[in-house]
Amino acid sequence: MKVNFLLIGAAKSATTSLSAGLAQHPDICFSTPKEPDFFNRADWRLQLDDYHSLFKKSAKLYGEGSTNYSKYPRYNKNIVSDIYEYNSDMKIIYIMRHPIDRLLSYYIHSYNRGYETINDVNIALKTGQHYIDTGKYAMQIEPYIKTFGKSNVLLLFFEDFINDPKKTTNQVFDFLHLPLFVLNSKSLNINKSFNRRTLHHKYDDPKSFGAKLNKLIQILRNYSNSDFIDQKPLISEATKAYVIEHCKEDILKIEKIAQRDLSHWMH
Repeated sequence: MKVNFLLIGAAKSATTSLSAGLAQHPDICFSTPKEPDFFNRADWRLQLDDYHSLFKKSAKLYGEGSTNYSKYPRYNKNIVSDIYEYNSDMKIIYIMRHPIDRLLSYYIHSYNRGYETINDVNIALKTGQHYIDTGKYAMQIEPYIKTFGKSNVLLLFFEDFINDPKKTTNQVFDFLHLPLFVLNSKSLNINKSFNRRTLHHKYDDPKSFGAKLNKLIQILRNYSNSDFIDQKPLISEATKAYVIEHCKEDILKIEKIAQRDLSHWMH
């Protein structure tokens, strides 16, 4: 077997809900966990059997949804060429969201999991370059387009998926040359507020029992912390302007690549 498609991000742009929708198709097997982050491993070439074991059933197509594949340059700087080495015919799916909305969601995600220690979103977004970089969608996707070809890269938008999940998933099925499928969109948990009972997708799926236990302890500590973020934090107008200024050139690029008016992202 060989993995045929990757949903590479962007992080906090409904990739979990989209992957759940894709996994409903009878011709698709999605990985368990959704984000194995396999190609960021230095030894990935030696671990292909382990990777393929994450796909639990026989299917026409196999896919996974590691959003760290679109967080250049924070992780593997050779990620695109490594994926190409594995499968030169790989299909790439990338869903984008208003940069400020995505940054806020990403910050909450990072803070509540202990990856971010600054409890002021306005300071964190200005001091953590990765927040800006992961929102530079053209910077992230252009290397994939250059390597795999534009016909093998599908660009989607968060707003479209939220408004009509069936239409968006059928776009993906068409892109993957699969028959259209009647989606059960009620099971996707689209656009829901954070639910503590999910325990961070089973503790973010660490591999070992010890790692799982440590992750659970960390999560429970965060829950007992009065600073735990359960509501969208307030972002200042100055910070919004800072983010847009740093993403403006990239937004203009992605407008051309996607052939879509994104002027509302500038405000």
